Amino acid sequence: MSAREKIAYLKGLLDGLGPVKDEGQNKIFAGLVDALDALSQEVADQGVLIEEQRELYEDLADDCALLDEDLDSLERAFAECSGEVYGDEEDDEDDDEVEDEDAFDESCLSETCSSCGYVFYYQPEEYEEDEALQCPGCGKEFPRQNR
Repeated sequence: MSAREKIAYLKGLLDGLGPVKDEGQNKIFAGLVDALDALSQEVADQGVLIEEQRELYEDLADDCALLDEDLDSLERAFAECSGEVYGDEEDDEDDDEVEDEDAFDESCLSETCSSCGYVFYYQPEEYEEDEALQCPGCGKEFPRQNR
């Protein structure tokens, strides 16, 4: 028996009891059954929405898989046209990332704003010697630390 069927059964029991000595108690039970009925309806509605979302998710996942296949075939075709071996560039990209990180560490300096404490990086060669820094967090200007 489903939750909705059980609630309908309880409603039938309450209706079949007839007049009770304590009318307040009957109102409480009727209110509880009505609340359970409303909750049951909400759960059923949410179940329908969840199923719709699941179907949309599956459609999107299928579309993404197709796009991935198309992208892979385009990458292979481009590699053939340019004379490269498909798949070798991934190893090169990892090496480039390490080199980029090293270059970043060497060319950028860390600075902490004296007003708000915001920590940011800047490239000193982009600034003149007496030029002040502007905090990206609060916008206040302050002199650079000479390092």
